[in-house]
Amino acid sequence: MIQRRLKPKNLSQSILEYLVVIIVITAALVAIAAYYKRSLQGKYRQAGDVFGRGGQYTP
Repeated sequence: MIQRRLKPKNLSQSILEYLVVIIVITAALVAIAAYYKRSLQGKYRQAGDVFGRGGQYTP
């Protein structure tokens, strides 16, 4: 099988495509992490309300 070498234009396009994919995946992980963090905080608050009979977070 003959191996083709990428021309500089094709190489830079490939690098750019991989970079875009990595950026999209990173953005998705950051969004998921924020959602997970809020969910976990809600569970902690709910547990605190149960033990404090709902009065722990009232001023």
